[in-house]
Amino acid sequence: MINKFNFKKKENIFRVLFYVVGLCIMGLGIALNAISNFGAGPWDAVNIGVSYHLNLSVGTCMNIVAILNLIIGGILNKEFPKITPLITSLVLGVFVDLGFVVFNGINVSTSSMEFILFLISLPIISLGISIYLVSELPNTPLDYFMLAIKSKFKLSLMTGKIVSETSGLIIALLLGGPVGVGSIIIIFTIGPMMQFLFTYTKKYFNKLSKSNVIFANN
Repeated sequence: MINKFNFKKKENIFRVLFYVVGLCIMGLGIALNAISNFGAGPWDAVNIGVSYHLNLSVGTCMNIVAILNLIIGGILNKEFPKITPLITSLVLGVFVDLGFVVFNGINVSTSSMEFILFLISLPIISLGISIYLVSELPNTPLDYFMLAIKSKFKLSLMTGKIVSETSGLIIALLLGGPVGVGSIIIIFTIGPMMQFLFTYTKKYFNKLSKSNVIFANN
């Protein structure tokens, strides 16, 4: 996909647009989820659990886990693990940091406020994932792993996400990561919401790429 990419084609310009906008929305949602402090996502809990055992920073452990996701995804896809998802992770990290700046003024002082912010973050994250996946540009290492599971076992996008998040939950439990009620909720909500939203974002992308909006066909 990347090697054949042509910025002169209208469809590819929309791919880049969906890619950037999707990652931005996803990053904002992740930041809001973290600020809510209601419960870490399964793979976030894995990163923290690894840091407990290796005595390394969570950021370093995120990179370690990301590489493992790529290796396992490559094995499932029967291909050499792709490196480009690491670039997507770096871009996503920038938007997560931006999210912390945007939501810096939010005062989370009660449990009800934590829960409300947590609930708001879930559809935002799901929407971001569905938008950037439509672009078919490099996935994050975790989504590369998730899509490998989906392809290998011929699952729906929703089921693939649930399986990947559940595997993260099991690993986090084994490592002693901070698994909570929020972690369970994430497993059974992100997947279905992402599947639902992906259907509409895909239709919208196809409609835009075939229309005469902004760009004229060459």
